[in-house]
Amino acid sequence: MPGVPHETMVMLLREHPEWLRSLVAVVAQRTLPEALLPVDSAVRLVDPAEVRLDLVLAPADGASWVLVEVQLEEDEAKARKWPLALAALWNDRRVHGDLIVITAQRSVAAWALSIGAMAGPLGTTLAVRPVVVQLTGDVAEALLDPAHPEMAFFAAWTVHDRYGPEAQAIVERATDLIETLADVALRQMLIRYILGMLHERLAKIIQEVSMDLHKIPVSPALQRLGEEFQALYGERIEARGEARGEARGEARGEARGEARALLKFLAARKLPADDARRTQVLACQDVALLDRWIARAATAHTLDEVFAAGA
Repeated sequence: MPGVPHETMVMLLREHPEWLRSLVAVVAQRTLPEALLPVDSAVRLVDPAEVRLDLVLAPADGASWVLVEVQLEEDEAKARKWPLALAALWNDRRVHGDLIVITAQRSVAAWALSIGAMAGPLGTTLAVRPVVVQLTGDVAEALLDPAHPEMAFFAAWTVHDRYGPEAQAIVERATDLIETLADVALRQMLIRYILGMLHERLAKIIQEVSMDLHKIPVSPALQRLGEEFQALYGERIEARGEARGEARGEARGEARGEARALLKFLAARKLPADDARRTQVLACQDVALLDRWIARAATAHTLDEVFAAGA
């Protein structure tokens, strides 16, 4: 199941396909068609067969098309699926298009350039060589452009799997730039997307900031992230703070706060609990267990991973 970095990238490009044009220009030095719009991303080959892609964009005049794949790890099935999808779109639309592969791993970038080739026993060849947008840390500086603050999200995405001082600095600079956007709703959405995809260790730093914004000396950007973290998960933080040193009844209140926060966190991660899981969570009085579930929910791909016994 795709993780949060994959899903946030796909959702953002679906909502703002014009940003893909800027991203490809900065990182891959290529120019995509203007005014791209999302179209059906299920590419049908022979009814009822289909290949499901992350995103397919096309200009209104249908003069071309762009297939987008966010690739966080190698997947050998793509060696067959990508040529099939490109051939099907070419056949259906009668025009040529492009495959854009976005990744944060150098090894995946190299793999993506090498897999889509076939050589038959007699020498027949078929090859797909995508345009790879390699979002590694070395391109973050180019994406942290005050003239295009929306590109700052992609700079933060380059370090979504890192947590050291360099990653923290990039996230803080990205936050500063996003804060210059005039659209308040867009600012909040981008910052929440960044919070949702952070490495769990960097997310813990943000959590600590959100628990005591006035006592910990931090940068304005980190404080802004802490405030947003508190807005998202403040009920949990407040419950933990109020329960310290209190009696058993207040401890039950802390557990309720933890349980509600966990359910909200799961919903934000697109892992909503079913009725049985919701009952299990709300009935749990073990704060330590609830904490473990919350920690797992930050990186889990399925509900079973969150609630696995003995993990």
